[in-house]
Amino acid sequence: MDTPTLAIGPVAPSGSGGTLRNAVEGWERERPRPPGTVHEYKRAVEMFIQLHGDLPVAEIKKSHARSFREALQLVPSARRGSLRTAGLPELSEWGRTHPEAPTVSAGTVNKQLGAVQAIAGWAYHNGVIPDDAPWSDPFQKMRVEEEQSGRGPFTVHELQAIFDAPLFTHQESPTGAKGAAGVWLPLLALFNGARQAELAGLKTSNVGQEANAPLLFIVADRKAGKRVKTKVSERVIPVHPQLVRLGFLDYVEERRRQGENSWLFPTVAPDQAGALSAWSKWFGRYLRTTVGIKDTDRVFHSFRHGVKDALRRGRVDVEAREALLGHSGSTSAVSRGYGASEMLERWGVKVLRDAVAKIEYVGLDLSRVKTGHEGRARVRRTSDERDR
Repeated sequence: MDTPTLAIGPVAPSGSGGTLRNAVEGWERERPRPPGTVHEYKRAVEMFIQLHGDLPVAEIKKSHARSFREALQLVPSARRGSLRTAGLPELSEWGRTHPEAPTVSAGTVNKQLGAVQAIAGWAYHNGVIPDDAPWSDPFQKMRVEEEQSGRGPFTVHELQAIFDAPLFTHQESPTGAKGAAGVWLPLLALFNGARQAELAGLKTSNVGQEANAPLLFIVADRKAGKRVKTKVSERVIPVHPQLVRLGFLDYVEERRRQGENSWLFPTVAPDQAGALSAWSKWFGRYLRTTVGIKDTDRVFHSFRHGVKDALRRGRVDVEAREALLGHSGSTSAVSRGYGASEMLERWGVKVLRDAVAKIEYVGLDLSRVKTGHEGRARVRRTSDERDR
């Protein structure tokens, strides 16, 4: 949804506290936040303001939240011509007069509602609403019911189609693949289940070794723009033997020559605004057009589902499984989180390495995959075996 035109709205009466726009500005100044989140929240707030004006947060009522929800539900999913720059009132009116036109999903409606709710909540907890003003969350229980996502793991047949595609077998890298990221992000996700942004944010310094086992450290680095979904997401994952055979460690060493803190995938790194989002869209198109997977429920995140299932098939301890995936989990221990060093202390390298080695896909043949580094990895393995 395009960023709406700035709305002026009424001036807040004295004594009523700050307005919604005051709140979002204060929220933004409070601390550094991901640019995408800031854009999304400010966009939602401006849409609310277009409909109701820049109300004092203390004066927002359930009726305002309900009419905002109803307007969002009428927004057409495809917007052409003048609709591309239209505000929420115009978009919802167009949707009302064209009931046959597809509208945005329930998930999109809930995301916009949730953004304004978060800003209103921030205002309440940070003094934008006067202390003596009665206020309760007007957005509570306003979200619409969403259809259950059918997203799940790739089948072995689908995985074979992905890794038999020219990108992996002939090193035919289209522009959208953004170089090495096109090959390594899917391969890494196949064998460690990390999230797309976690992989794109890796640096050479995040690959280490302990007890002769190569390890991947997924940690936040706010100064570099690297973030993880939650504190629990910080973790250590042993590098799968198949990734070693395909030359991942040799690729890391090649990147390390650019500096100890070099991005592993500079074309989609956090300092490249919008690059990862563009890559994600490209990967989706690649699945549909080149690979031939038409099911839109199959996305990059499907690799993560596959790893979860593989760990379960391998009978990996549930807490170790959740920690390797960076899940908050249902158990109290996992909910407290581990972090990389805590995981190593709790299980030790061998247990974690053995757990990751159980990630396998019976029937999947990766012998045709060429990364450009698999030959060097083979030479190094032979040399290591000879030394032993």
